Amino acid sequence: MLGLLWLAYASFGVISGTIAPLVNPMMVDLKMSYSQMGLVLGTWQLIYIFTAIPLGTLVDRIGVKKAISVGILIIWLSLILRGLAVNFISLFLSVALFGFGGPIISIGAPKVVALWFRGSERGLAAGLYTTAPIIGLAISLAASPTWVIQLTGSWRGTSLIFGIFVFIVFLCWTLLAKEPNPSERKSSKTAIPISSLVILKKILLLRNMQIMLIVAIFSFFLNHGLNNWLPSVLGEKGKSLSESGSLAAMGTAIGAVGLLVIPRIATFGRRRIILSLLMALSALTTYGLAKSTKALLTTIIIISGLVRSPLMPISTLILMETPGIGSAAMGQAGGLFFAAAEIGGVGGPLILGLLRDATGSLNPGLILLSCSSAALLFIIPWIREKNEWPPPLLKN
Repeated sequence: MLGLLWLAYASFGVISGTIAPLVNPMMVDLKMSYSQMGLVLGTWQLIYIFTAIPLGTLVDRIGVKKAISVGILIIWLSLILRGLAVNFISLFLSVALFGFGGPIISIGAPKVVALWFRGSERGLAAGLYTTAPIIGLAISLAASPTWVIQLTGSWRGTSLIFGIFVFIVFLCWTLLAKEPNPSERKSSKTAIPISSLVILKKILLLRNMQIMLIVAIFSFFLNHGLNNWLPSVLGEKGKSLSESGSLAAMGTAIGAVGLLVIPRIATFGRRRIILSLLMALSALTTYGLAKSTKALLTTIIIISGLVRSPLMPISTLILMETPGIGSAAMGQAGGLFFAAAEIGGVGGPLILGLLRDATGSLNPGLILLSCSSAALLFIIPWIREKNEWPPPLLKN
């Protein structure tokens, strides 16, 4: 199941990364501004805000196998349609469709981990499955502006080449994925109240849930803003289209190392401190991207990819083990988490695009990302990991 989940989430990453390395040729071909491209880059995250909660409930109700099958099919269709786009509106709508399928996969993934793994296994499993979108994104960043364009002659070729891969993944998941054993499925379902509104209200009253919603917004503001505009940032620093894509892909791929190592050591009781350290380093490296010279770019990109990638899995692990959530309600808790997160997810790409049009540079946007990330250092210490309040970091 973990291998199939990895492929499903890799498809998510591949599709989400097909536009970022090809921003310039797409803008020229479709006659778009930076602000319009910023809106496109944040379109599916905008839709995600409204679909995450009901789709999280759907995952809890119908099970992960059926739900993720539907999710993969929808994101595949989004990929195919964006290759047929003829202007800003058609590209916008095709990317928006991703916002109806993507949430099912990203919400269903921690649900699979909660159902199939226990104890310390969850940290390793969470780290492994979250390497998938990172590696998928890295492949898309590196391959799209190089061999895909060389092979097909157009940015539209990404829909054909990557579309074949995603459809094969859909067939593999549909034919081979399983639900947990009957006793696990029964215990999970019986823990869910008849009214979904009841459980949503109870989850929202949990202190950890409230804090993690804030963390989600700012961490996704950072990650989505930087991931979508990093090739363009590198282009402004003198890198070619292929060099920018390759360097951004390298930093993204390095993030997989962080996903394999850091969530595993971020055990119960340590996550609050590790999350703070990661966010501090994320803020510093993002500021460094705005101010660095060419000689330091590679080092900063590597460190940035390493520390930003584990932010999401550590956050979902905190929710997963918060009393009152667990595996039974993880779909709805994940829906709330990702609905809030994608407020930042749409804001990051859009605001950076607007600032680029207003100032002629992406550096002001990078500085904004850095400052907003640093602000989280005042929020994270209030996460509760043990039966205590306030947490030790804030005791007199």
